[in-house]
Amino acid sequence: MFCFTVDLDRDVNIEVPGQVEAGSLDRGDGTAPRFSSSAKGLALLADMLDDLAIPAAFFCEGRTLEETRDSSGCLAHFEIGVHGYDHESLGHMTRPDAIEAVRHGCQAVRDVTGRNPVAFRAPYMRQPRAVGDFLKEVGCGIHIDSSQYAYGDDCRPSLLPGYVAEIPVTEGTDAEGRRISAYLWPMHEGKRSPQDYIDLASAVPEDGVLVIADHTWHIVESRSGGVFSEDDLRENLEKTEGALRGILEAGNRPATLSEISRLAV
Repeated sequence: MFCFTVDLDRDVNIEVPGQVEAGSLDRGDGTAPRFSSSAKGLALLADMLDDLAIPAAFFCEGRTLEETRDSSGCLAHFEIGVHGYDHESLGHMTRPDAIEAVRHGCQAVRDVTGRNPVAFRAPYMRQPRAVGDFLKEVGCGIHIDSSQYAYGDDCRPSLLPGYVAEIPVTEGTDAEGRRISAYLWPMHEGKRSPQDYIDLASAVPEDGVLVIADHTWHIVESRSGGVFSEDDLRENLEKTEGALRGILEAGNRPATLSEISRLAV
């Protein structure tokens, strides 16, 4: 079983000294957040996932969802999670302020999609302390967290206090003994191949869950090289499809986070 998860957040997000809100990598016009690559990547990913019949989960950063509202119809039949409001560094905030930031993100999700988020992923994968209690205090009905990593042979859902299911992103070791996580960003940056992720899937036991993660903007823009040319964009999307298709062809059944959460013990 596997789940494809996507972070819908601002283009090439970076931490900005002196503030908790994220910016976008400076391409010559400062670090103010940008959203165009994320909007375009969302539409491209949604079409690809429909073609592959994969029921993905999108972790939506509130402000990005508001800024890409015109593309949000793509999300209608996908599972929705929340990813903060301004991709905040929650650990640099007081707990009440961090809770309020996630609540703000939830409100943005409701305003744009008409739905409540079912899951949470912390910006930068920095899980708040006692995340089950944290999400209970947020009070938006979130019952899933996916803000941790777990090695393939231990990548199973578990139940946290507050009846929150922890569904970690998969990590493991590649053929050369190097650590690999199931975030696809190294592939988008030319540092990994689709086969690396297909091989990672084989490390997950039959009773485990493979969780793959990506970013909408990374379909359209690389951190190292900027916005892709049309040819490079096409190649990048083909690599993404190749990785997912290979995982499917290896016998891994796609599932939603909600379905997987029912296996948590």
